[in-house]
Amino acid sequence: MSEAESVTARDHRIEGAGRLGTWLLIASLSMLFGAALVGYLVIRMRTPEWPPPGSPALPNGVWVSTALLMALSAILVLAERAIRSGRAENLVRMLTVSDLLAVAFLASQVGCWMRMAADSVLPEQSLLVWGFYTLTFLHAAHVLAGLVPLILVTIRARSGLYTAADHDGVHFVAMYWHFLLVTWIAIFAVLSV
Repeated sequence: MSEAESVTARDHRIEGAGRLGTWLLIASLSMLFGAALVGYLVIRMRTPEWPPPGSPALPNGVWVSTALLMALSAILVLAERAIRSGRAENLVRMLTVSDLLAVAFLASQVGCWMRMAADSVLPEQSLLVWGFYTLTFLHAAHVLAGLVPLILVTIRARSGLYTAADHDGVHFVAMYWHFLLVTWIAIFAVLSV
């Protein structure tokens, strides 16, 4: 095997490892969130009356949070299309907007928690409130963790390190954020019903 063939084979294995690693991460997080949602639903089904008396409605900010994550996910789709077409400038702009939307999502969630706490809506009040805090904190922790690679990918894009032929980092980070959107919708649906 020539040196060029060896390098190509090694690069292909590395690419496959990144894809496999991303899917394994998403699978393990799916189990974590799935277990949390199932646990919440089992406890909820054993409750004689739902929602528990005196439980508040979900804060309106969750709608804002949902819109922010949907926009972020859509922009990441456009970012991938941009780099596949060789439009690196558009990629940088879209990743920067994605960073801002991720921060805005976290700010929206913190705002929801702060408004609820200011209104004395605390986890010990009811299972619904406990579920809201638990599931949204768990999700926010993963949003915060996902912000780190999103920012790193943005920095790499600003440095011109992604091309139409080599942009796996953009794809992997987009996969993670799409997963976070789907997870958020599942959490929102479970808490809303």
